[in-house]
Amino acid sequence: MTHWKTDLLSRMAAVENVIGSYRGRVRSFYFGVLLSKFRCPHCQGQFQVVGLSSALCGCGAAFDPTIVFQRSGCCGAILVKRQCHYACSVCGEVVPSIFLFDEVVFDSEYFREKMRLSRDQRRRERAETRAILRAEGSATLSFFDEVDLNALPGLLTDLDDLIGARSIEDHPQDWERNLSIEDYRRHIANLLDDEIVFSSISPLFHEERRDKVYRFISLIFMEQDREVRLSQYGEDILVERK
Repeated sequence: MTHWKTDLLSRMAAVENVIGSYRGRVRSFYFGVLLSKFRCPHCQGQFQVVGLSSALCGCGAAFDPTIVFQRSGCCGAILVKRQCHYACSVCGEVVPSIFLFDEVVFDSEYFREKMRLSRDQRRRERAETRAILRAEGSATLSFFDEVDLNALPGLLTDLDDLIGARSIEDHPQDWERNLSIEDYRRHIANLLDDEIVFSSISPLFHEERRDKVYRFISLIFMEQDREVRLSQYGEDILVERK
């Protein structure tokens, strides 16, 4: 069975190579015939199509042959490049380019600008969110006497029972061994509303350095699962809910 699969894949690869070679020869023939009817608008020499919407002449001239030579059949007007096609500059009718073989035109400048605007908007939204969080943050709580939680008998035990915790000191190895990525995921998800910084995520057990590693690994898995988005925030990490 394994030999049969290997043989089939090798035969498929051979067929794909033949198809690719044939396509390349057809493309060369198509452009050879097509470009024989056109000359460089700068030197009247022969030029070559070197990429999508791009032609290059030996004189150094580079231009879009579709815009330079082709006209729309509807209005007889020059064409303009849209996001993924050419169109008549007068009525906007979509016009297929004869200078594309089987490719799709792609306006890289348009999409580059869209990505830039998207990044700028995202930065503005983050800045506004941080400003709101700073403005609505709680005022500083000052204590004039040292807080002694042991002053109320049984308070610490009751607090542990309230949050479902158990004594880490009693069974440190069991506690560490029983923790999982899922425990940290639930812990982080419970703390996260819209965003939080990594340093403010409380640990789950007493060894701070190892717990920090577990928290970070859990966040990496959560980002891979598209639950959160991680980004640098000064010397900290900003965690945002997706």
